[in-house]
Amino acid sequence: MKEEYSIKTRENFHTEISIPGSKSMTTRALILASLSENPVILKNPLFSEDIVQMIECLTKLGNKILVSDDKKYIKISGNKKREFGKKTLHVGNSGSVMKFLISYIANGRGEITIDASSRVTSRPIREFVDSMRELGIEIEYLKKSGFLPIKIYSQGTKSNIIKVPGKNSSQYLSSVLLSASHFNSDIEVLTSHKISSKSYIDITLKMLHDFGAKIEKTENGYLVKKTNFDTVKGYLIEGDMASASYFLAAALITNSTIKINNFSYNSIQGDYKFLEIMESLGLKIIERTKTSITVQGVESYEGFSLDLNRTPDLVPTLSIVALFANSPSEIHNVANLRTKGNDRLNSIRTELKKIYGSVTDLPDGIKIIPKKAGTYKGGVMETYNDHRLAMSFSLIGLKVNETSIVNSHCVSKVFPNFFEEFENIYK
Repeated sequence: MKEEYSIKTRENFHTEISIPGSKSMTTRALILASLSENPVILKNPLFSEDIVQMIECLTKLGNKILVSDDKKYIKISGNKKREFGKKTLHVGNSGSVMKFLISYIANGRGEITIDASSRVTSRPIREFVDSMRELGIEIEYLKKSGFLPIKIYSQGTKSNIIKVPGKNSSQYLSSVLLSASHFNSDIEVLTSHKISSKSYIDITLKMLHDFGAKIEKTENGYLVKKTNFDTVKGYLIEGDMASASYFLAAALITNSTIKINNFSYNSIQGDYKFLEIMESLGLKIIERTKTSITVQGVESYEGFSLDLNRTPDLVPTLSIVALFANSPSEIHNVANLRTKGNDRLNSIRTELKKIYGSVTDLPDGIKIIPKKAGTYKGGVMETYNDHRLAMSFSLIGLKVNETSIVNSHCVSKVFPNFFEEFENIYK
């Protein structure tokens, strides 16, 4: 029998919650700190399944990583020689950890096997493997061609040019950029397609700049200079803006007041745009500090039409916001979500139809036509082991009776205590 988390309806409430550190920034900071000449202390990191997997893998590769007892700090002393030997790494459910590690391994010498859960081994990686082979890195498929597990035979990079696909995932490009400063020579990184989720490339570039990387934008991509990272000794991880989005949306749709702690002012994360979207729909900022924000929702709001190609992780949350608007909404330029894991767009459509939502496919997105209050019927929402769907679908239960979430623990991938914070709504 599947475990279910039941949600009680609630509107017009006042509460206070805290969001964790950014997953995107924590994973990138772990790679950058491992490449640094000096020990680096990361402050306010996220601790989730993905981060634990990254720490375990980097430790196996000879980096010394110490976590403070209160988990507010991580100290990393990088393996400067990057002599890895023969190792087997398991990345669990994390595709991003796998991608970031492949480029990191290309910096050193060793024979490294990378394996993962069935969810990740079912995702094709041929285009990224082909890119890494251009650098002279030998990679062998151990079972099915084009998929994990793989074995990497690295003796360092042998080429100064690489073509990186960006159409389906920005993580390939982020992976190469994060490690390219430590390849054997200056390297020209060519992007072969329009880059999806570009806001994550912006995070990568900003953090690389903070750590001292020398990167020039070119007509066809980037020129990365061979550089040592030797200036950063401490680095602050922002609060996760995608995690904040669920509570910003909760305030809007229930006409409630929520104070969100660990909310970074002028964040470098693309998902910070969600606040602007909510404000355009009527959300009011009541109070703001450098580390928190208090917002107030509205009684009603209109639908919207948005291009979310740069911030696709916001699609599930905005789909729920659209359900309770006064007019139809459209989300465009996110066709790449059909190629990610469980096909998020299909999953959203399937689950919203369970509660009698009106959802239709667009060539590059979805359209949602809202219905009158009382028309929706509660149901058991499948999460497809997708943390963003689980957190987004929880918002439905605040407005629709008898709504529950299956496999709610999948939120541990990015926000382990999400439902503990969610319970503050009822206090």
